Amino acid sequence: MNDFEKFAFDEICTVLGNVDTRVDPDIYALSFFVFEIDDDPRYPVLQVGYNTLAQANACASSASSAEEAKWNFAFWLQNELKFIGEPGTQAGMLLEDHLKARGLWYSDEEEAADFEQCMQMADRITACFVEACVRIVQALHASGVIERKFSKPIPILVHELEYYEEIAMQTQRANPSGLAKEFENWIASM
Repeated sequence: MNDFEKFAFDEICTVLGNVDTRVDPDIYALSFFVFEIDDDPRYPVLQVGYNTLAQANACASSASSAEEAKWNFAFWLQNELKFIGEPGTQAGMLLEDHLKARGLWYSDEEEAADFEQCMQMADRITACFVEACVRIVQALHASGVIERKFSKPIPILVHELEYYEEIAMQTQRANPSGLAKEFENWIASM
């Protein structure tokens, strides 16, 4: 893992350790919601959260199906446990340094001069950030952090607000084999 990933891993371990143990048995999945500050691809952020079976059941009548209530982030608790990568934070600086070291950066001036070229770079920045999130999930599972905290393995969804095959595939890569199958099946059914 690179410095950003190590820092994020440690931050996530800390925040998960602070989740109320009375809620733990009802948590069935964690969310790694990926978004960009002000829709600027140079500033991706990871928002960590979780959902409970009680919340999914409570939302089932409002959703198109029980599966949508369970897997669509719009129906989740929106508990926002931690934001990682925000500009001006230690994680944000580590991320920016990592991206720049890989040649994945552009200035506002470069964007104004060649928007198309910068948007191609933006796609590579997003892909790099998502893959970092995938590696962090893999490390959380491999280290036993998830199973120790929740007394069982639970999937961690690496997602946006929209769901499509790539979201299913990156979540599948992130988690142990078969762990996110129910989520993957829900996306495939759409």
